[in-house]
Amino acid sequence: MTVYIIGAISVYMMYILDDGDEAFLSKQLFGYVAGFAVIMFFTFLDYHLIAKLFIFAYLIGLILLLICRFSNSGLIYGWAHYDARRWIKIGGDPTAGINNKGFEFQPSDIVKVSLIIFFAKYFDLCRKKITKFWVLVLSVLFIIIPTFLILTQTDLSTSIVIVLLYSAMVFASGVPFKYILPIAGTALPILGGLYWYVQQPFQVILKEYQQKRLLASKFPELYPELTYQQTNAAAAIRSGGLYGKIFEENNALTGTRYVPVKESDFVFTGIAEEFGFIGSVIVIALFFVLVLLAFRIAKRAKDYLGKMIAIGIGSLFAFQVFINIGVVTSLLPNTGIPLPLMSAGLSSLLVYLGMIGMLLNISLQPAQKIEKKEDEFGALND
Repeated sequence: MTVYIIGAISVYMMYILDDGDEAFLSKQLFGYVAGFAVIMFFTFLDYHLIAKLFIFAYLIGLILLLICRFSNSGLIYGWAHYDARRWIKIGGDPTAGINNKGFEFQPSDIVKVSLIIFFAKYFDLCRKKITKFWVLVLSVLFIIIPTFLILTQTDLSTSIVIVLLYSAMVFASGVPFKYILPIAGTALPILGGLYWYVQQPFQVILKEYQQKRLLASKFPELYPELTYQQTNAAAAIRSGGLYGKIFEENNALTGTRYVPVKESDFVFTGIAEEFGFIGSVIVIALFFVLVLLAFRIAKRAKDYLGKMIAIGIGSLFAFQVFINIGVVTSLLPNTGIPLPLMSAGLSSLLVYLGMIGMLLNISLQPAQKIEKKEDEFGALND
């Protein structure tokens, strides 16, 4: 129910934001209609069967990232928007520029769920040896490769989400704190040093535009051209007031229309302008409930594998929603990342709905087990 309340709001926003050229509304409607079948498929496909393919899932994710990074022609090739090579195109003409009509998707969306499955199964297989230091070291090696490939796209926000997702799964896996705490204690000052270093003119880690975006978040008055999106987003959010503009005549969301990528990364701007502060809080509360339900499913899961998958999915939603809204409200540097289940994008929507199906699958397992025991008890009484 929570998912389809979010979906109804998303479809309504696509209707409000649709200018007739991009057909946001029709794509989002199709996504949720097709997504219902995806939810049903993963609800009734035992997650234990899915987890058996964990190595295959990991390799498929790496292959897609490599195609995105290095392939420039053929049927499947990498594609760039806004100087970021984060998409894969299927079909179309690689030389057609903005007129390329091939189907596109972000491989990082598939990588997120593949990593959840991989690490859930990995820690499940290593559960009896979870106190061994090599279990943690090997998992670090597994996460470094896809994170590096995503970072070089360049996609800093998704890289951060993946690292946070991995950290949450490690924390829940049972790896001893005697390993986690020293690593965290060492990593924090290193990250602080890196944060200072990448702001210096002699740094070589970030590309120039990435560094400028970071500096713009600290000194917006010095980089007005880079804060244009967030500045307009802030103005649109303020114009929504307490109740929004939903009941106003000739509602056109005039503020949001000046925000680039308003249908995707900055869709929360439109939500805030249309529904106001109260509506924004309700939307955030819906995501909060969704994350809580995921963690509740994890707590009640019948086995360790189900618990780890549910924790991974819940953590992914929590971190991605936080970063997306943090960017829109200027709490974080401007890094492109969609709002799950809300932003336009067919492939990402289907991936997230597939994860909802997996959560339902995990939640149904205990009920099926109890029902089976009751049937056996009734047969004995007969």
